[in-house]
Formats: sequence, structure tokens, C-alpha cells
Amino acid sequence: MNRQREIYRQVGLLSLIGLGLFGIAFFAPDAGAHRGAFFNVAMQTAWQNPLDWPAVWCSVKIILLSIGLFLLIESMGTILAVKKYKSLALSVFSMQAVPLLGFLFGGFYLVKSLL
Repeated sequence: MNRQREIYRQVGLLSLIGLGLFGIAFFAPDAGAHRGAFFNVAMQTAWQNPLDWPAVWCSVKIILLSIGLFLLIESMGTILAVKKYKSLALSVFSMQAVPLLGFLFGGFYLVKSLL
């Protein structure tokens, strides 16, 4: 029983960190002219503009959003695995491809906005 409590405590900590990163990504001020459009600011950067700081900040926000989503999916899948829902846990864990793509997307635009 102590092992299960330790797992739930770790899952709760991961969930809080994930929600915190989600909150930073959504509630931190945007660098662009349009509120809530940090994806557009990151995508509109060009290779000819090195050190495009608004695009760098928006790319970091995309990366934080992806990491937060990854942690939330991880915690949900761990809870399902502990509760012995193996097939459902596997399907939830397979959804981690979405934040991975977001992380790669944000990383690409971070490099693009820095170089």
C-alpha cells in the first residue's frame, strides 16, 4: 500500500508540474501583436532575421506547452496502469506522440528564430 501511495504522490507532483507549465504557456504575456497567437508569431519568423526575440519567446512557450502536455499524459497513463487498465494505459501512452511533435515543432522554430 505504501508503494501505491508513493506512486500517487509522484503522479500528483507530475500533474502539478504539467499544469504549471501549461499555465506559463497560456498565461505568460505574448510577444506578438495579437494576443493568444504565439503559434503564428513563431511560424512567421524568417531565416534572414537572426535573434528574433518575440519568435524565440513564442517558440519557448510552444516547448513549455508540449512538456506540460507530456507530463499530464504521463501521469494519466501511470494512474491507469496502476489501476490495472493496461490496454487503456497503452492507448494513453501512445498519445505522447502529440507533445513530441509539438516539442520538435517548437524546437525547430526556436532554432529558426535564433539563427
